Amino acid sequence: MSARSPRRPLERLRAWWRGLPIMRAFFCFVAIWAVASLAFSLATITVLMEAFYRIDGEARASRLEVNGGPYIYDARNDELVPASAMDLNGTDQFVFIGFTDSSVLNGSSVDVVIAGGWNDGVRVGYATMDMVRTDDTLTVYDWGGNYTEEDYIEADGNPYRDDPVDPDDLAAYDARERATRVRNDQVIAEGSLGEGMLVSNVGYYVSQDDGAYATGAGMALRIAAGLSPFLYLGVFAIALFRRFYRTRLEAPSDALRMATDRVARQDLDFEMPQVAGRELGGLARAFERMRASLVRSQRELWRTAEERRRLNAAFAHDLRTPVTVLKGTVEMAQMRAEHGEAPNPDALRTIAGQVGRLESYATAMSGIARLEDRKVVRSEVDAPELARDLAGQARAYVSARAPELAVDTDAVRLPEGMRLLVDRSLVEEVLDNLLSNACGHAGERIEVSLALEDAPVAPGADSAGDAAAPAPDGCRQDGSGTGEGPRRLLALRVSDDGPGFTPEALRRGCEPFFGEAKSAEHFGLGLNIVQTLARLHGGAVELANADGRGAVVTVRFEV
Repeated sequence: MSARSPRRPLERLRAWWRGLPIMRAFFCFVAIWAVASLAFSLATITVLMEAFYRIDGEARASRLEVNGGPYIYDARNDELVPASAMDLNGTDQFVFIGFTDSSVLNGSSVDVVIAGGWNDGVRVGYATMDMVRTDDTLTVYDWGGNYTEEDYIEADGNPYRDDPVDPDDLAAYDARERATRVRNDQVIAEGSLGEGMLVSNVGYYVSQDDGAYATGAGMALRIAAGLSPFLYLGVFAIALFRRFYRTRLEAPSDALRMATDRVARQDLDFEMPQVAGRELGGLARAFERMRASLVRSQRELWRTAEERRRLNAAFAHDLRTPVTVLKGTVEMAQMRAEHGEAPNPDALRTIAGQVGRLESYATAMSGIARLEDRKVVRSEVDAPELARDLAGQARAYVSARAPELAVDTDAVRLPEGMRLLVDRSLVEEVLDNLLSNACGHAGERIEVSLALEDAPVAPGADSAGDAAAPAPDGCRQDGSGTGEGPRRLLALRVSDDGPGFTPEALRRGCEPFFGEAKSAEHFGLGLNIVQTLARLHGGAVELANADGRGAVVTVRFEV
């Protein structure tokens, strides 16, 4: 038990997964697809971008990152001066204040090394006129602001222009724009802020094209990072939805198609494989029940055909005697007639007797044929009441048929408060046949008993309740096989103190027209009729000999 217990949760999970409806299973596959695609995409993007940052950092460390601004143009020194923008009233009115550091005026950049993050080791500096004139990756733009009312009217409310400013024309552009814009630089008198500082109403910013410094490996990494989500979505969609189709649609369809083809070929020797999914799994289980039902029907047809064959063979065998006697008697009568002799009265009596015997055979055959078509009509009866009625019937029958015999019905009892589904007329007819057979063989007494039993499960019976194959003795043929679970049987047992069954009778006693002491009135059909009726009621017949002396016939009915 301990070795199997760890696998039970996994087995329950598998059973739950196999039993999911198609719609829920599809949503589970969609959820797995989305989560797996997202997880793999994030992991891949993280790895690729880390590699990109490393390559890009190495490329950026070899060059200068230009501070975007703002800047003021110093016409006296033809240089860009780093500045700060002061917003005076929140309506695009600025004052740009610059610091004329000696290093800037000398034409060199002030470098700042940034440490940490993906900008680790990057040098950042201010732009100079030499840089913007010689470096194609640097572009100068007007910062904007300080527009006059005429500028707004002329530009329909949007005077800002985002066209780049030519560095060679920057001096003329700056002088023109300073003159035409609102002179907010006059708010602070030039020189009032101290030595080395400039004030202007026009500012600039410098844009640096990062793409010019991009490497092929870095671009490839960024493209791969951008495409990775689509790649994983496609790959997992193909893999998971292919799996969904194979397990939830293709496999069940193949199983059902296989089963349909084999049933069409009348090949029922198979079992439906286990199919995943509530809908198609239920269809497969229904198909398996149908297959089991067809197997039982085929077995029943085979049994009926085999019994018909045996009945016809037995009938033909038994007809030979009267036909032979009739043939011989007729030939003798013809010979006497040819010699002019009168018919022998004994011969006529013989012919009449054999004709009567043939009529009895025909009547018996007709009765057997009608017996197979008899409908079993079950009704709910009180068990103790049924036992009392059968006990009274047994005593009355033996008293009328063989009054010299004693009949014991003390064991004909059933529990109080129990209800049974029984065709009473059928059970009573079976009892009459058993008593008739017992009266012909009993020495002094007959015993009748009645009991309820649980039907044993036949070894090898399938899950659909398939009935076991007929036993070799020809009597134990169970006509149930309804597949409704455990069955309750009513066992009717009749025994006598006669000589008992011979080995041949134990083996063939239920065959039609079998008898070791047949006569013109008794054709050996009693036990065959009992067997047919028992089978119609879902039961069987069992022949046995008592330990001491006498025959025992047990008939079981499904109730």
